Amino acid sequence: MLRVWVDSGIRKVIIATDDKSVKGMLEPLHSEVKYVPWFKKKTLVKEVVRLYDNYWVDPSTGYHVLELGLGWSSLILGMFRSYISQEDSDNLIRDALVSNSYRTFPFPELRDYQNEDVLHMLKYKIGLFSCYTSYGKTQTIATMANYFASSGKKVLLVTPGKKAKDELVKRCKNVFNLDMDSKKTPSNVSCIITSGLLNRSDYTDISKRQDLINWLHSFEVVLSDEVEYTINDAGEFIYSNVINASILYGFSGTADKKGGEMITFSNGISDVVIRNKKLITYFGPSLVYRLPLNISIDSIEVKTSSLDSLDFSGIDEKKDSSSSVYSFVMERIWTNSFVCRLITKLIDKFPKLFIPINNLNSILSHWIDNYFIGRYRVLLVCGEGYIYHDLDGNRSKLTLQEACDKIAANEVDVIPSTSSGYRALDFPGIENIFLIEGSIGGVVLQSIGRVARGSHMNIVTLGSKAGKKIPIYTKSDEKRKELFKNYYKTCELTESIIFEEKL
Repeated sequence: MLRVWVDSGIRKVIIATDDKSVKGMLEPLHSEVKYVPWFKKKTLVKEVVRLYDNYWVDPSTGYHVLELGLGWSSLILGMFRSYISQEDSDNLIRDALVSNSYRTFPFPELRDYQNEDVLHMLKYKIGLFSCYTSYGKTQTIATMANYFASSGKKVLLVTPGKKAKDELVKRCKNVFNLDMDSKKTPSNVSCIITSGLLNRSDYTDISKRQDLINWLHSFEVVLSDEVEYTINDAGEFIYSNVINASILYGFSGTADKKGGEMITFSNGISDVVIRNKKLITYFGPSLVYRLPLNISIDSIEVKTSSLDSLDFSGIDEKKDSSSSVYSFVMERIWTNSFVCRLITKLIDKFPKLFIPINNLNSILSHWIDNYFIGRYRVLLVCGEGYIYHDLDGNRSKLTLQEACDKIAANEVDVIPSTSSGYRALDFPGIENIFLIEGSIGGVVLQSIGRVARGSHMNIVTLGSKAGKKIPIYTKSDEKRKELFKNYYKTCELTESIIFEEKL
């Protein structure tokens, strides 16, 4: 016996069965190479992954009961179709997956391909919407927010941080004259960011938290931008408490943060499913997955002897993968005087060169102070904002619009950036990126996305002229290339090598 239904009070799928093996089928064994601190090296770790949220044995019936997020509904239907009654199957599809009614004619504010995707999405109650940079994701979310709000539904927009929120709020206002809910301008649309939520008084003060929970209970539609970055304690608090929302859509350029792959159940409980377990719990698999088209890409590896002379003796990559070793290797490479002088040649060769680098601010400071100021017009994107250095070394802080105006006026030569510039920024007319670090899909592909808004881009990397293998860096470089080759496989991609003396 196997019964399946949706508990609407908690927005969960409930499985009740007298077959104990069902629980085991939802506990896949996953193997992954991880750094184990007590062994001080990387090793293959095997662990049981539980797809369900709760499990218990009903004392009155002896049935095994499992509680899962609605996002697993289609997987359950596929795995247990032969054991689920037709009535339970139909009810699960109705209550968790398929919209009761939906729009079938296009939105005038959207392009044809956007309408195709949005009208498909609206057929379902839950799902992920993955699309490439320059697709028009913000316009799409704003259009859907206006659609649901106009039909009388209360809509909650969720973003990971303020920059994404500001862009989305601005688009809703400019295109639809749609204000966010406030005491001055009551509206059916509200917006919340996950960053800092757990430090807010309405969360930390137990006497106020129930008011926040009740507020979350009031929403019928949830639209989450950059959704993979909202899957944290704050995001889970939000998604666990929007229990009256019948629609939950997650939007992203790289919903699968690690590999940028499509999140699908077509291959069963695969690695991409396991690593996105929490995301699937709330939003299910990808319903829309758009790869970039019509971009001409030149992948250019600059071969240099400056990497050949660097000494990394004593570093065992298999054992030494801690953050301190990573920082040591990166500092050794990117503060080397020969490498730094080569970077200046790249800036001369590739105008408005975008250089993303994460969590290594000392390297950016070294470049700017010793090699950039007085030679280049520098736009630094960092947590402080947009910092501009002119040719005389004068420093000024710009707004986003002022920074874009500088780029458009050809008054910027190089754009070094911390992770603040990876997402939710649209710089006009830049097509050159110097890719030097990172191996996580969300970071690499989002940073490339800053220069992928036109019809052409150059992805510049650095390699050893002698073919020397550099700890950490060489494997990360290979991973980065694999990531962007897979993601941009529908585009025209040309690979070439330039030797440093030809710059």
